[in-house]
Amino acid sequence: MVRLVASTLALVPVAFGVSFASDTGPYPDYGTPAWTALFAVDPKPEPLGEAPFDIGDDGVTYSTTLKGELAGLDIGRVFLDVTVTEKGYRVDYKMEQRGIARWFSDGEATAVASGLFGEDGEIVSTYYYNHDYDGDDDQQRTEIYRAPGERRYRLWSLPEYNFREPVPEELAEGAVDPLAALVALTFTPVAPGEEPCDRLVPVLDGRRRFDLVMKPDGKEYVKKNGSGRFKGDAYKCRLTQEKIAGYKEKNRGDIEGEIWVYMAEVPEALQSETLKYVPVKIVARSGLIGASLQAKRPKLIEADGEVTNL
Repeated sequence: MVRLVASTLALVPVAFGVSFASDTGPYPDYGTPAWTALFAVDPKPEPLGEAPFDIGDDGVTYSTTLKGELAGLDIGRVFLDVTVTEKGYRVDYKMEQRGIARWFSDGEATAVASGLFGEDGEIVSTYYYNHDYDGDDDQQRTEIYRAPGERRYRLWSLPEYNFREPVPEELAEGAVDPLAALVALTFTPVAPGEEPCDRLVPVLDGRRRFDLVMKPDGKEYVKKNGSGRFKGDAYKCRLTQEKIAGYKEKNRGDIEGEIWVYMAEVPEALQSETLKYVPVKIVARSGLIGASLQAKRPKLIEADGEVTNL
């Protein structure tokens, strides 16, 4: 139950993102040729502090609060604002637990991400900053950046990461950060004739490399579960995680439970080559217990301020 509450509230960034570790391997010193051969990240003593590129101001912003429920009880909120332009994207994310979720954890998380699209709509550069808070003495700050055209990733973390297992360049090539994965999975179009839910996104959280995989599970009418909640047709996508590298062998098992992501299609007038869908509901289930996040007052905001309520 604890894992179900945490994974549902966390959505993508925290559910499959960074966790704390005290064990470390007998690895070479940072920056040495031996280190570079084993790891695709270059740890730095100071953060950049912001994304070092401009995505333009011609985009559409998806803004919503995803309300979490477990057995009809309030477990928290995810506040989400995602701006998608022709050049790139920006994500502002905040998670806070409420109600019974605080029986298990006082965890909160804030994160920001930005990135650039390539000619085919793929993400070619990513910036990601995440702050996980579970008490004054239990916090983790992480910043990841990959410059356009580069294979290696700049990494800053506080406390400094202890690495579990190597993630070499060949396994990390093309991987994006956890919030960029959210954009790639649930916002961008797919090729003509392909299923919106049929996607695989390689992810690097700074220490671990995994794939997020979505598969189609039909379409479903999402009912209005409370004031201001989204209702309407949505694609139902089954989400799984495949661990690739960076894990100790004992931690390479499958994630318990199941997760579904529901995506609604953006009104045709607002669709573009980089935006077609938005996430409106997430459901996690473990055995007979289920928890959900459902979009409340979701809206699309154009660059000129015009608002379309979904």
